[in-house]
Amino acid sequence: MTITSYAQNFEDVILWRALGHIKNGTYIDVGAQHPVVDSVSKAFYERGWRGVHVEPVPSYAALLRQDRPDETVLQLALSDRPGVLDLNVIAGTGLSTGVKAYASTHSSEHGFVTEVVKVPMLPMSTALASLNGQQVHWLKIDVEGFEEQVLLGWDSKVLRPWIIVIEATVPLSAELNYAKADRLLIDAGYKFAYFDGLNRFYTASEHMELAHKLQLPPNVFDSAELSGTASSVWCRGLIGRHQQALKTLREEVTASRVRISDLDVQFRRAVSGEEQSRALAVALAQQAAQAEARAAQAGTQAEARIMQAEARVAQAETRAALAETQLEIARQYSEAVLSSTSWRITAPLRLAGNFARRLRSVVRDGRLISGLKRRIRTFLHAVVNASARHPTLRLVAIRGVALVPTLERRLRAIVAGSSSAAPTTDKDKDQEVHVRLGRLSPDASVLFRQLTRRQERSEGT
Repeated sequence: MTITSYAQNFEDVILWRALGHIKNGTYIDVGAQHPVVDSVSKAFYERGWRGVHVEPVPSYAALLRQDRPDETVLQLALSDRPGVLDLNVIAGTGLSTGVKAYASTHSSEHGFVTEVVKVPMLPMSTALASLNGQQVHWLKIDVEGFEEQVLLGWDSKVLRPWIIVIEATVPLSAELNYAKADRLLIDAGYKFAYFDGLNRFYTASEHMELAHKLQLPPNVFDSAELSGTASSVWCRGLIGRHQQALKTLREEVTASRVRISDLDVQFRRAVSGEEQSRALAVALAQQAAQAEARAAQAGTQAEARIMQAEARVAQAETRAALAETQLEIARQYSEAVLSSTSWRITAPLRLAGNFARRLRSVVRDGRLISGLKRRIRTFLHAVVNASARHPTLRLVAIRGVALVPTLERRLRAIVAGSSSAAPTTDKDKDQEVHVRLGRLSPDASVLFRQLTRRQERSEGT
């Protein structure tokens, strides 16, 4: 498996060679600095390992928390005792140190600006007590000359990393400075395994099987590649070439933008004279589009009205056809009924029913008696007129009416007419008779006299 190296001097490549077979291991990075640049733990973090970072510089501690939210970041310094440390911070570098002499040398000889920041200070046994008794696979200590104080605060009996990597030179120098730290590690049961020119690698006595994997420098068989983020000379040339390529590319982009700007100006000048024509063409096109839209709308509305009219005509035709069908059915039904035997047989019943309905109506309205009276009067008038013209018929009428006294009185009244005051004496009666006779026709007067004489004879008898 190819490993991407982020460390300053391939420390991560050598550690991975010895411990890459372990899944989800644990590490402690004292003086962790940046989460990516010169980071020994970054390659392990990408492969599922997790651990604890000890970083007293506030800006680097904040970056670690941001990049590694699922890890522990202790913003403090490790030493042989608890307290407060005057930390000489050199911003943007990994040279911040608790050794004042080294900070002065950096300032005087290399021109670095330092700032003193007070940070809490704890022994390793206190600060990392949560890991006591747990498997810790590697511990890296890079504290710019403060390594001995860190080891003095360590309880090697309860916290025993399999491999310890510790910086072994004076900061910014190849001068060796590891004697005191080496003695403390040997006394704690660790064996020296490898020196890479900057760091010394130690193996716990109970894990000596790893020592032979630490005794070779990084090589092609480690399948490692550079990340391009390290600050060491290994990446300086690569970074420089990338920076030069980026600079060239930026210059080309700037020149291209200038050319594009010039072309744009020329183009604008070329088309400025045509803007009015384009505007007019656009306006005409818009008007044509609007006219077309109105025509299309009018056509749509006309088609809709035509369709509605056709629908109404179709409905009228349907209703007319239905009416004709119903009339034909009624005619055929009427013909069938009128020509049927049952219709002829029931004709008297229908006539009787009609007569009964009319009779009920006449009785209900009180018109029966008045109707009979009216018809009797009509009959009697006809009898009077016919008798006046035919003597024989008059004799038959007188004898026939005499059989019905009521009818006779009615006929006398019709012949004589009515009087508002009835006569009281014989003279008055004779006078009334003459008056009535004067109003009658000659034939009617004869009939009246005959009826009167008949009445008198009947009263005498």
